[in-house]
Amino acid sequence: MPVRRRTTRKAPVRRRRRRSMGQKVTAAKVNAATMTAVKAGLGGVIASALTNTLGNQVSPGFAPYTGLAGSIATSLFFKQPEIAAGMAGYAGPKVLSSLPGVGGFLAGGGAYSGVADNMYLQEGASSDVYASNYTLAGYDIPGL
Repeated sequence: MPVRRRTTRKAPVRRRRRRSMGQKVTAAKVNAATMTAVKAGLGGVIASALTNTLGNQVSPGFAPYTGLAGSIATSLFFKQPEIAAGMAGYAGPKVLSSLPGVGGFLAGGGAYSGVADNMYLQEGASSDVYASNYTLAGYDIPGL
């Protein structure tokens, strides 16, 4: 009589689906994204109000930093990171423009802002936009 072998049943193989950018957009995801954007915008408005009112009353030198200080306080005490991120987004350029070595380069007001315009562009030229008649200082090589 043949010996009967016991076989164990294997569990079915589960394949994981890869998630891609084409995931299903649901109403819950749209609501969450909208609330995040609204909170960040609210943080920017709050930082603007802090900078323009409280910052100017305390000290004109401290005014750019009030939005950043408010951002840190909002994150620490109120536990609202989205609002704090909006406040920091508003305060970031203000803080950078108040720094001594960086402030001139933001918003096109830097020391080198007019160099490219004067060196490469001819004033009053309608068809030929780029000029090639300037010379490198001291070398008399046109076009360099």
